[in-house]
Amino acid sequence: MNHHPRGHRLPLMAVSLAVIALLLVPKGALALEKATVQLKWLHHFQFAGYYAALEKGFYRRAGLDVTIKEGGPRTEVEDEVLSGRADFGVGTSAILLRRARGEDLVVLGQIFQHSAAVLITPRSTGIRSIADMARRRFMYSNQHGDMLTLLRQNGVSEKELVQVPHNGDPRDLIRGKADVMMGYSFNEPFILEQEGVPYLLFSPLTYGIDFYGDNFFTTRANIEAKPELARAFRKATLEGWRYAMANKSEIVDLILAKYSREKSRDWLMFEANQMESLIQPTLVELGYQNPERWRQIGESFAKLGMVPEGFDSTGVSFDPAPGKYYRVILQILLVCGSVIAVLVVIVMKFKQLNGSLKAQVAERKAAEEALRESEERLRVIFETSQAGIVMVDPKGVIRFANKRMAEMFGCPHDKLIGSDYKSHLHPEQCEVGSKLMEQLIRGEMEQACTERRYLCGEHGDFWGYLSGRRLEAPDGKLQALVGIISDITDRIKADEARGKALMLVETLLAHSPMGITVFDGESGACILLNQAAAGISGGTREALLGRDFRGLHPWREAGLVAVAEKVLSDGLPRPFEAEIRSSRGRDIMLRCHLSRFDLEGRAHLLVLEQDVTEEMRLERENKRIEAQMLNMQKLESLGVLAGGIAHDFNNILTGIVGNISFAQLALPAAHKAAPPLLKAEKACQRAAELASQLLTFARGGQPIKKAFSVKPLVGESLSLVLRGTNVKGVIEIADDLCVIEADEGQINQAFNNIIINAVHAMPGGGTLTIAGEDAVMEAGNRFGLAPGPYVRLSFNDQGCGIPKADREKIFDPYFTTKTSGTGLGLASTHSIVARHGGMILVDSAPEKGSTFTIYLPSTGHSVAEEAGQDTAERLHGGGESVLVMDDEEMIRELTQSMLVELGYRVEVCSDGAEAVELYRAACARGERYSAVIMDLTVPGGMGGKDAARRILELDPEARLIVSSGYSNDPVMSEHRSFGFCATLVKPYTAGDIGRVLGEAIDSIDN
Repeated sequence: MNHHPRGHRLPLMAVSLAVIALLLVPKGALALEKATVQLKWLHHFQFAGYYAALEKGFYRRAGLDVTIKEGGPRTEVEDEVLSGRADFGVGTSAILLRRARGEDLVVLGQIFQHSAAVLITPRSTGIRSIADMARRRFMYSNQHGDMLTLLRQNGVSEKELVQVPHNGDPRDLIRGKADVMMGYSFNEPFILEQEGVPYLLFSPLTYGIDFYGDNFFTTRANIEAKPELARAFRKATLEGWRYAMANKSEIVDLILAKYSREKSRDWLMFEANQMESLIQPTLVELGYQNPERWRQIGESFAKLGMVPEGFDSTGVSFDPAPGKYYRVILQILLVCGSVIAVLVVIVMKFKQLNGSLKAQVAERKAAEEALRESEERLRVIFETSQAGIVMVDPKGVIRFANKRMAEMFGCPHDKLIGSDYKSHLHPEQCEVGSKLMEQLIRGEMEQACTERRYLCGEHGDFWGYLSGRRLEAPDGKLQALVGIISDITDRIKADEARGKALMLVETLLAHSPMGITVFDGESGACILLNQAAAGISGGTREALLGRDFRGLHPWREAGLVAVAEKVLSDGLPRPFEAEIRSSRGRDIMLRCHLSRFDLEGRAHLLVLEQDVTEEMRLERENKRIEAQMLNMQKLESLGVLAGGIAHDFNNILTGIVGNISFAQLALPAAHKAAPPLLKAEKACQRAAELASQLLTFARGGQPIKKAFSVKPLVGESLSLVLRGTNVKGVIEIADDLCVIEADEGQINQAFNNIIINAVHAMPGGGTLTIAGEDAVMEAGNRFGLAPGPYVRLSFNDQGCGIPKADREKIFDPYFTTKTSGTGLGLASTHSIVARHGGMILVDSAPEKGSTFTIYLPSTGHSVAEEAGQDTAERLHGGGESVLVMDDEEMIRELTQSMLVELGYRVEVCSDGAEAVELYRAACARGERYSAVIMDLTVPGGMGGKDAARRILELDPEARLIVSSGYSNDPVMSEHRSFGFCATLVKPYTAGDIGRVLGEAIDSIDN
């Protein structure tokens, strides 16, 4: 009876096990299917999972013979897969851009949950934002959609980048071959940090662009043709990645041995540890991809116009779940049925035993349930804690730790358990940390709280806040040390940054050229000021600290205290500018900006101040210069008008004066018409001088100099200006005063202006004394005049005097204190004296009269000496031939008549070209002209200057006389430089023309 049931159960179990065995028996060995994987970049740890899957046999066990192809900056992975040159590829979120072009690419799995792509630039390039990267040298790769999105989002187009070859070497940045490099956060920074090169990273995450990083993909056509191949490749690849991330050191050695010798082991380990945060294996299942996130990435592309609006990202991600595999499901159900049958038999057998133990189990179950719930609560707290929890035995060995502690120490959890706690301390903390642990172990202290620096992996470190205590048995014996470690790296860095910021603020305060002062709003006491503020105030920082601004007398006088009270009251910042007296007694122009800020609930007054005394002085000077420039422009315009008027006016006057002088030649000296003609001649000469004076002032032309004595000219000016006034003129000038070489008309104008000014200063009458004496200026004299002999003339009046403020401006154009004045008199006088190489000074005081002193260069010879050197003038000719060229017919006829009357043979012409031909013909006849008088300006024809040059080419000894009514033309003042031997200024008389011709012709004989 007892054997029969067992006999039935054994066959049933055998059958079930046989079925299971049949289902689990592997299929017959098949030939491996070849597949190619195209990487997007050069060999390094970024592709560790693929190397691990190949080298550790995961691909081979999946029935695959895989070939891994290295990529590079010019590799288009999508093109390789679409063309069939590769079955699978490693890409980025840019796959969506290719799908938008109709290329049906499918992502089989995600490796990086966040993109590792970053833009790297050394700080030395001066680039501080993405917008600065436009038109800069760029090591660019178009494999990253998030990079393209980042650039476009910041207004930078790919066309604006100056692309240079991208060899994946960050040393190109150090060598200056490029300004910006597209790289990976876990890769290139290693070299820059090793070289000690400061750099900036621009990550898409910082700008809210969170795209997937590396993924592996294929085409939908490949999936539909070989679905089992796609699943097998996906499964084996993910196994390879799990192995690589769990065995980083081993895979690094593998890469160095078989794939890349260009990178050091430290570099590859740095890369491996940095990738942990991008893959997030503890938070996200490896290979997982979220369709909603793909949709959000597509929307980001659409906003920038990179894909069409409404682009559908559905279908980009691969669904690893199988479709309808009915045969497999049937086999599973069959196995499950067999297992259930076996379990039913087992359950029935144990049901009998359970009955007897039910009471015991119920009691224990309640206790276990309570313990389980307690353990579950502790486990949840333990594993979800953001702080690391570690338990160390009395020998310093870690016996227990949570996953967070392993993450913080940068090592796998299984390797952390059993390791020496002190091996995770930073070298600089080992000695202090060991002493603290020994004190806890010996029981000298129950618990300890401190900040410690720990290692994180092989190359990283972090700051942690340790709270440790003893865990003792009931008998008081030490069981372990329990520590809770919180990562406070950010706080430490923030404290360091705060300290640097404070140091920067102190440096800025110390070096700021602007005064910065802070007052307590309630007490008014100065609590902070920099050296610039102390310098403006005229005191020391120590003396000014603590002083109440409300009690500063200069502030009260200038109204600054009232402004400060308003700012503290309503909080509105205000500018302030006023003259204030510093503590050193110096008046300064102070420009301030006052504002209020609250600190710890207390109002404070911030005063930014600047000494703008020199700035205001320069501003006033600039305005004065601008006004002078404007006056010069006005005078320039006046000069253009005056030049035209003078030329035409003097031509007209020439006809009048010439005819008057011609009439005088024909009349006997006792004729009653002689005096009126003489007066008319003088009036015309005055009219000519007036035009000359206007032109001289407006245009600033060079003077036409001749030697003369100033005493007669002074007497003539006094006689003319003082006529009809109640001012008496006194001349104290010796007869033997040296003569000057100057423009007589301009000097006469200067004298007239000073005398007129003196008459206006003495409306009630008085005496104007004009004194003269010889003077010699030595080299380096205080006036800055050229060394040599001078004549010093002083004009002393008994008028009202000139105030100090006006003395500085009396020579400025248009400055006048008279209601009817023009402001041009003294300005033109200053201009005339300066053009003659002299100087004019003024000495005056209110109610004490004024003295104007003029220095003019002299010849160094007296009037008598100059007279002895003069040759006798002759007015009449002896039959010499003279050629006269003038465009005015009236002047030609008049000049011809006067010269014939004076005894010359005369020919006339209207322009320079005709004069040249007449001179050429005369030379050919052997009868060259004794002199040629040529008009300087001939409208529409050749003038005297060009004609003179051609005549001198024919006859270098030609005696040429230039004539013009525009006396300020440079040819008139520098006539010898242009080949002329004399000048004849219009209007001229018969005596003028006779004297000039006589000198020119006589000089041939001398």
